[in-house]
Amino acid sequence: MKFALLLAVGLFTVPFQAMAQEKSDRLKIINCHDVERNIVRRTALWKCKGDTVSDSRAQEIKESRIRRARGKLQPAKALFPGLRMRGSGSGFFVSRDGHLLTNHHVIDGCTRVSVKPSAARGHLAATVIGADQIDDLAVLEYSGQTKAVAKFRKPLDLQVGDRIAVIGHPLHGLVAIKPIFVTGKVRDFQKDRLQRMGRFAIDADIRRGNSGGPVIDDRGYVVGVVSAKINTPVVFKRTGEVHRDIGIIIRQDRALRFLERFSIAYTGGDVRPVLEDKVLFDLAYAFVARIGCWK
Repeated sequence: MKFALLLAVGLFTVPFQAMAQEKSDRLKIINCHDVERNIVRRTALWKCKGDTVSDSRAQEIKESRIRRARGKLQPAKALFPGLRMRGSGSGFFVSRDGHLLTNHHVIDGCTRVSVKPSAARGHLAATVIGADQIDDLAVLEYSGQTKAVAKFRKPLDLQVGDRIAVIGHPLHGLVAIKPIFVTGKVRDFQKDRLQRMGRFAIDADIRRGNSGGPVIDDRGYVVGVVSAKINTPVVFKRTGEVHRDIGIIIRQDRALRFLERFSIAYTGGDVRPVLEDKVLFDLAYAFVARIGCWK
């Protein structure tokens, strides 16, 4: 009987010791790595829902997080040391060699000029190849990659009432991070004074920052370059008439002659069908850019 009792006690001792060891292991404090958040915490094993890592690995993860945090807090390196971006406008790519068209007044007086394509993360340096104050045009050369270029409508053949759209980086208190697409229509095209200036007028919401951006027709071809907006208070003072949202556009043929002066290649066409607004936006988004003026 005594032998049987001792044997029974021995049988119960082994699983009890195993259970005690298991409980001790579960209460053990370890380095728990939350892989998704990349965080290491000191906690009991039973609370850890991630991976158990060594002290040395935990220190590596901690130092990696610190380096990444410091990188985010430190300001980005200035594109042009000692200069700040004092103004901006719009522009668009006209050749796969990295040439862009914009307004003379967008880059006038700038110490340096930068370009940020719509899909790019930041600005890169650009060089002014040529400029004309009277035509209010300038052509830049960009040091980055060019994925898409604008195509000009040839022949121009615009009529009053034709549907158009403007895309660029207007100022709405702050510069638009993404290009803004605004539709409108041709207002005055055949007036003598506008023709002599190489301009035409449109009904559209043009704002500061749109300068230098493309005006496209309903098939996505460029028909002009944004130059200015009617000053409503001044016009009212002179004429007693209220005119709002009227843009003055440099004609496409005047812009092409300007490009030819500097031997800039461009493409034209007139074969696309009429496109929906979303398709037009996607088409223009690929070749429009923000121009920065640094001083």
